[in-house]
Amino acid sequence: MHQREWVSAYEALAEKTVKESQAPGVIIGINQHGESLYRKAYGYRDAERKWAITPDTVMGLASVTKSFTCMAIMQLQEAGKLSVHAPVVAYLPEFRTPDQTRTERMTIHHFMTHSAGIPPLPVDMLAVKNSLFDTIPKEDNPIHRFIKKEQQKPIHTHADLLEVLAHVQYELLGEPGQHFSYSNECYALLGAIVERVSGKPYDVYVKEHILAPADMRSSTFLLGDLSRFPEVTTIYHKKDNHGELDVYPDFEWEEGPAVMAAGHLNSTVRDMLNYAEIFRTGGCVGKERILSAESVRQMTLPHVVCNYKKHYGYGLMVEPNYYGGTLLKHGGAIKGVAAHLAIVPERGLTAVVLANLIGTPVEKLTLAALNLIEGREAEAPLTKYEEYRVSPQRFQAYVGDYASGEGMNVSVTVEEGALVLTNHTALFSNEKGLKYPLLPIAENYFLAQMDGSELTVGFANQADGLAKAVSVGYRQIPRVSLTKPEV
Repeated sequence: MHQREWVSAYEALAEKTVKESQAPGVIIGINQHGESLYRKAYGYRDAERKWAITPDTVMGLASVTKSFTCMAIMQLQEAGKLSVHAPVVAYLPEFRTPDQTRTERMTIHHFMTHSAGIPPLPVDMLAVKNSLFDTIPKEDNPIHRFIKKEQQKPIHTHADLLEVLAHVQYELLGEPGQHFSYSNECYALLGAIVERVSGKPYDVYVKEHILAPADMRSSTFLLGDLSRFPEVTTIYHKKDNHGELDVYPDFEWEEGPAVMAAGHLNSTVRDMLNYAEIFRTGGCVGKERILSAESVRQMTLPHVVCNYKKHYGYGLMVEPNYYGGTLLKHGGAIKGVAAHLAIVPERGLTAVVLANLIGTPVEKLTLAALNLIEGREAEAPLTKYEEYRVSPQRFQAYVGDYASGEGMNVSVTVEEGALVLTNHTALFSNEKGLKYPLLPIAENYFLAQMDGSELTVGFANQADGLAKAVSVGYRQIPRVSLTKPEV
């Protein structure tokens, strides 16, 4: 497909998608072989003042930050200062979980691949100011189920984080390496390891060893730096107004010094396309080598299965069979932020989409662009799913309520012969109470359509066959009620 043809098709889809999402501003940037292929802004960085959004507008990255943290770890391994296969307690001896025997077997590799066995926890609620967690009603706040009131304290430093984590009451998911469950706490502790091993604050290390050599001049972890940049987005939030969702500016950005390694870098499309070069070229931005080719290879291996036919590397999701190439990607979502990074190294493609409203389908916009550029339909799937039949009696093993320490509450029911997942919190979606029919695709795996994207939902079973957890958003959400299967 010629560029004029794919651009026309893409912009029609993007305009419709952005309008439906209610995002005030979205910016899209795509390079091929290090050269600009496409730039397009929709809406504004400040909708009230009608200020344009551009490739130089500073916006949040949220969890796209995680690959920066892993890159810092790999640099320190290259320098001989740590090993990714060494126990975490070798660097953080005060790290504790409810099962210290398993704790001592947790490695940096397990933290980077979200496979240490730590379930979703409410620690962010004590570590992040102005976050979405602040919107959880007091009576629904899960923190009281995990941390005694006298042990709840604001978390400002890594020492605070380690102290609070030592008192959290929960059950590990299993042996290290056995289960994938996305963990911001593990990534926050990776930041603590970077700090201890390098002797520099995490943000300073990343600035000196990644941001500066990659010519990322408009990127920072510190909200105090934002005033020095000429273009900074306003962040936006949604609220329920008598059944209608209103979008409004929110001037309180999320801030969490102790957990910044998990998702608090701010950047621009221009800077992020520079950063993506590291993965396209095997470690370089221009003539500057940021990481060795071997370390890039290790970061982009499909180390663990994170969901049905999906894999996780180090701070990146890895699709090893992407239409004859490899797709590296990661998204991010916090208040006022929706971000997505994608790289297809074999084809020289790098893409970044940033928005100033959580819930904007930035992954859909990224993947549609890659599909159209390479001559596929915009909606061509990442994964092909086979038809799979499940007995209605088997559905009963999944029925129940599930709740996570991060505040996500879902229920699974059978309605009109189909399995249905209902979201009961607005924390990770634009609306609560939405129902998502689940289509069987494999044993214990189902497919749902959520926020404009395909979502794979998986169940982890106990020895008796009952589901003990549901995997939604790459998190293992434990079951809080059990319903015996009907015979």
